[in-house]
Amino acid sequence: MKEYVFLNKEKNNKYYTINQPDSSLWNLNYFFENDYRSYDKDIFIEEQIFYNVMYIYNDFKQKIMYIGFAEWSINEDIKGPSYEDFPYYVNEINSCKISHDNFIEFTQKWLEIKRTLPPFAIIYRDENEWIHCKGFDSKEDMESFVQNYQPAEIH
Repeated sequence: MKEYVFLNKEKNNKYYTINQPDSSLWNLNYFFENDYRSYDKDIFIEEQIFYNVMYIYNDFKQKIMYIGFAEWSINEDIKGPSYEDFPYYVNEINSCKISHDNFIEFTQKWLEIKRTLPPFAIIYRDENEWIHCKGFDSKEDMESFVQNYQPAEIH
C-alpha cells in the first residue's frame, strides 16, 4: 500500500479524515463528499471542470484525471493558473491522479460505502497506482487491514 487516509463517519453521514494526511487522496475524499454529482457526465468530456473549491483536469491522451483543491478560490492572494497553463499546473503533489477506469470503479465502490454507511472507511492507493476504498465497523479493524495488507492482483 503506497498511501492511505483513514476516515470516520460523522453525524451528517459524511466521511472526514481522522488525521490531516499528507496525501493526495484527501482531494479525492473531499471531492466525493462535497462536489460529486452522479448525473454530471461533463466529468469525462470536459478538459477542465471547476466546482466549489475543487477542480478536475482530464488528460485525455493518458486517460488520467487530476482532482485537486483550488486554493485560489478561497484565498484571493493566491493566483490560480490560466486556462492555457492548467495542464502544466496539475501534478501528483497538488492533485489526486487517477485513471478514468479507476475513477469509474472507485465511484461504484464509494457509492456502496455511502449506502451502507460503516462507521469507518479507508481510501488507499496500491502498489500499482490503483485507488480503492473499503468500509469498517471499527477503527481497530481498519488499522489491522493496513498492518496486514497484502498486494492484490494487477488491474
